[in-house]
Amino acid sequence: MQTILTINDQLFEDAANIVSIKNPNLLIEIVLKEFIKNHQPQQKRDIRELVGKVEIDPDYDYKKLRIGE
Repeated sequence: MQTILTINDQLFEDAANIVSIKNPNLLIEIVLKEFIKNHQPQQKRDIRELVGKVEIDPDYDYKKLRIGE
């Protein structure tokens, strides 16, 4: 799809510098994908996906938190 856009030069330059991309078409595509990804309703995740990825402090005591200690 071809569209003519007017984009703030500084805004475009800042975004281009963050991702090191100067191609305007590619930059807009990346920005749109990120926008869609960050604004989709959160999907429920299976907690089992976190096995082996999270380190729990050995001194953590969830029971103390329940009673407010």
